[in-house]
Amino acid sequence: MEDLRGRLGYLRGLADGLGVGETTGEGKVIQHIITVLDEMADSLEELQEDYEELFSYMEAIDEDLTELEDDIMEKDDEDDLGFDDDDDYYDDGDDLDEEDICFTVECPECRHEVVIDEDILEDEESLEVLCPKCGRVVFINDEEWDDELDNDLVDVDADEDDNADKK
Repeated sequence: MEDLRGRLGYLRGLADGLGVGETTGEGKVIQHIITVLDEMADSLEELQEDYEELFSYMEAIDEDLTELEDDIMEKDDEDDLGFDDDDDYYDDGDDLDEEDICFTVECPECRHEVVIDEDILEDEESLEVLCPKCGRVVFINDEEWDDELDNDLVDVDADEDDNADKK
């Protein structure tokens, strides 16, 4: 920007030294061109200042966002899937009573443990529960899903009986 101001000053001095003035038509045009260039240099300086202010503001936001992400990731690591060491129920930030019954389902896509409140089973409408990490459906509270769960439970019981017989 200083280079532009210096070149504009040289141009103004050259015009004055050559005697370019308001007396001739060409002189008037050159003087107006120099005036417009001077105003453009002022506008560019203002834009440069605004840009630098905006850039520093963006850097501050980026640093704050990075700190926030680090805090969230650190908290996720500490909470280890939302279970507290002292509690046997899911802590999602709300105060759940110990009477609230929950169960977990492992996401087949990312292996994330998704905690599901059993109140969902009692709901008349069909609801889908999505994995918060990958967005895949991990549970649907419809009859087909209940049948699959019952079959899985029967298979697990049969496997346990087979294992008991082998011992």
